[in-house]
Amino acid sequence: MRTTQYLCFAGLTGIALAKIKVEARYTNEMVDVGNLDLRKVTWEEIYAAPGNQRSVVTDNSYDTYGNPCTHDSAKPDNHVRVNINGQWGRIAGLGPHDSREALVKSLWTILDDISKPTGWHVFTECFGTTWQEGVPQWAYNGVSACGGRTTTVSRECQCSIGSAACRSHSWGHRVPSVIKVNLYNGEGALLADSLTINFASQKAEKADGCGFVGKVASTVAGLLPGPGSLFAAGIDLACEN
Repeated sequence: MRTTQYLCFAGLTGIALAKIKVEARYTNEMVDVGNLDLRKVTWEEIYAAPGNQRSVVTDNSYDTYGNPCTHDSAKPDNHVRVNINGQWGRIAGLGPHDSREALVKSLWTILDDISKPTGWHVFTECFGTTWQEGVPQWAYNGVSACGGRTTTVSRECQCSIGSAACRSHSWGHRVPSVIKVNLYNGEGALLADSLTINFASQKAEKADGCGFVGKVASTVAGLLPGPGSLFAAGIDLACEN
């Protein structure tokens, strides 16, 4: 049976009812994207796309790492696909790009807030992961992410061999398979402006994304503009099971 978890954080009364409303929905299915740079492949990708003043359509794939301890010779263990589809125009009373800014900011905030609690350490360029292998000189004389004399993340690595050392560190995340943001006018009519991002990967999905709805509430409650704005403060957020 299909169910929807839905929370409204608008608190709209009186004149605020005439303001443009942002609604966001995301799926319960959470995708393992490894150490994918989420801001780079979403926010930065949108603003780097030709013609982003009016719309964006991209479909890119990335190889990522997700294991807590990855040997220097190992290849990426995950393949992630990111599809972005958005369109926006000039809305009377708003600046030329305000529609786009509202959509991108809303989607990024939701993605960031949901993905952060899922984060785990991903150490790469690791050596000494077997008893037969030693570690390079940089582990003793330089700076390493973990396992060396001078570390930037932790004294010990998350490797099966306690003496291992890893040069690099990043964060792994899980993200909703789909996040979609729409705009509605003051009368509740759906506008053409929208932004959707789809994630897919080789790793199995996990159905627990709706559990993050409450965690995002405090952030999206006052997300959009302040006094005098044509946008209503806060957004409507729903998670689809």
